[in-house]
Amino acid sequence: MSRWVFFAALLTGCTPLPESYPVLEQRGSKDGPEPEPLGAFVSFSDARSPDYVVGGFLPAVQDQLWRWASASPAVRVRVSATAGLRLRVNFAFPDDSHKPLLPITVSYFVNDKLLQAVVYKQTGVLEFRKAVPAEWLAADADNIIRWEISPVYVAKADGVKLSMIVSELGLERDE
Repeated sequence: MSRWVFFAALLTGCTPLPESYPVLEQRGSKDGPEPEPLGAFVSFSDARSPDYVVGGFLPAVQDQLWRWASASPAVRVRVSATAGLRLRVNFAFPDDSHKPLLPITVSYFVNDKLLQAVVYKQTGVLEFRKAVPAEWLAADADNIIRWEISPVYVAKADGVKLSMIVSELGLERDE
């Protein structure tokens, strides 16, 4: 019996090492055209808007033209040239939820540089526009636009933090 155990052990230990194979060539998907590169401006009515979001936004609802932002939302955009651009953000503070929070401070950042802090003393539909120094931007690379809002509304039902409703934002020609 011990001879059979020895023979079985000998056979299992004599398997050849697996051959190594080169890494296969990596190819893109053939399921359709390559996606369009990111642009300088995002509208939340666009189906591609989630591609721009870095963080700080509630999930999109189908056919919704805007998104709720949290306390520190951020998006990424790309520009081909850096000169003569301004940041534009179209947003709203709903009257029912945000009027008791006034004044609300929003600090706008471009690539982690403070562009401006604005104190808003009214609710409703608002817009922010400000020229961005060209040296703050990178051509043909991700540029991160983020802002910090204080105070934010905390929903009583689920504790979700809601800072503002954003419809569109990005970098545009400063005319």
